[in-house]
Amino acid sequence: MGKYKITLLLSALLLIGSCAKEDKFNGKTPLVKVYDSYLFFEDLEDLIPRGLSTEDSAAKVNNYINVWAKQQLMIKKAELNLTQEQKNVEKKLEEYRNNLLIYKYKDEFISQNLDTVVTVQQARDYYEKHQDDFKLNSSMVRVVCVLVDDEPSTIKEMKKLLEYKNDIDSAALIEYVKENAQNYNDFDGRWITLRQLCDVLPGVISERNEILKVHGIISLDEQDHSIWLVKIKDYTPVGSKTPFETARYFIEQSIINTRKNKLISELEKSVYDKAVTDGNLEYFNKPAQKTDQKND
Repeated sequence: MGKYKITLLLSALLLIGSCAKEDKFNGKTPLVKVYDSYLFFEDLEDLIPRGLSTEDSAAKVNNYINVWAKQQLMIKKAELNLTQEQKNVEKKLEEYRNNLLIYKYKDEFISQNLDTVVTVQQARDYYEKHQDDFKLNSSMVRVVCVLVDDEPSTIKEMKKLLEYKNDIDSAALIEYVKENAQNYNDFDGRWITLRQLCDVLPGVISERNEILKVHGIISLDEQDHSIWLVKIKDYTPVGSKTPFETARYFIEQSIINTRKNKLISELEKSVYDKAVTDGNLEYFNKPAQKTDQKND
């Protein structure tokens, strides 16, 4: 902090001058005073990171001083206007500290013991067991979209290639697309909603389009004598089960979260049981639990 130390000292000269006759600050250099609280130059020595310019350093220090002063003023205002009972925050601070310690320990325990691997079979088992949780509220499709010149020969060849049945035909489509198509998008083979599809196309594809159900090819006119060819590979309507591929991330998170909750419950139980066994937990005059009484 050497290169801007002089800047800070200059900022404190007025206060230093008034305090120079007696060393009541034990050798420290006061920068600002709010009622009976002081901010010292020495408190700021670790505030500025290395490599910061003199101007930026001064700005950061001045901002810190202003924030500190306003905070002290608000503290004083609160102390003057709150009742003694309202100012008694030790219990809340202790409760906050305890909760923070517990949270940190549980978090560390989970990071060391939680199994975060979810196999495909585990995910599929969850998927089949919770089918009612995976109902679509929007139709989904898997598609291949190609933008080509509005030329009969090009369109005919592209439609033929879009009906590919195997990897060889798929590779041929990609090669043809590179040479002849203006744009190509297969959304990485993912399921997408109809709304997501319409966002990249000039027209609207609706549920009423029968081609969706037969997995056909939709043609949509584009500007500049171009046309979009949209091959519907798969289609699933509203109300049907969400495709497994789409639901898998949610499933994995649900399984992991269930494991986490179970791990925490087991931790709390083991801590409790050990405390009872070791004699570190003892109840005095514990209220008896109420039980239902049946009349004879």
